[in-house]
Amino acid sequence: MRLILITAALCVASAAGAGERPAPNATSAGKDAVAQTASPRTLYVCDTSNLTRRAFAREYGSAEYVTAAEATAKGQSWAAPKCITPAEARRLQARTLAAK
Repeated sequence: MRLILITAALCVASAAGAGERPAPNATSAGKDAVAQTASPRTLYVCDTSNLTRRAFAREYGSAEYVTAAEATAKGQSWAAPKCITPAEARRLQARTLAAK
């Protein structure tokens, strides 16, 4: 099974609250960061073989494949990691580089 971990922390930061006032300590700074960002979405680059699907389902519940468009859609979050094919991973990388 060949899995490459890609943590796509696609977070949307609130531009209005960024840098207005410093947090008094590390705990409140962490809470402020969580409040301003969406939950991260974890993706694994997976091949489409039956062995990979079964192993991924055993580890995370189900092998759900997403596209680059679904991974970059705003307002989406998921609790369990999802799979992305190598071709879609390249498209995702191109999208994130083009957005910068």
